[in-house]
Amino acid sequence: MRVSINKLTGKMIESQSGGETHPDPKIDDEEYALTNLDTLRQNAIRAGHLEKDIEVKFVTEVEHAALMEANKPEPTEEELYEATIKVKEAEILRRQAIAEIELEKAELEAVK
Repeated sequence: MRVSINKLTGKMIESQSGGETHPDPKIDDEEYALTNLDTLRQNAIRAGHLEKDIEVKFVTEVEHAALMEANKPEPTEEELYEATIKVKEAEILRRQAIAEIELEKAELEAVK
């Protein structure tokens, strides 16, 4: 896995899988890997990033997962509001279920 990262923010700009080794043994792996890293650099420049602010490198699956997690956008106010409503609705349903169970218990006790 190879990535380009904005040095100023630490945020991942792009990631691509593979590219470290070439399946053809006649092709130099180091040269192939550098070419692939340069592709990421050029993509970032075309996207408007300054070359001096770009880091390109190969990362492990674990490092890539951490970068992906760090790149998750913060929830919007609307998303937070909707989540709050869902939590409140779930609490209301929970209380209703408890009340129904207690009522059924009381009815069963009255029958005894």
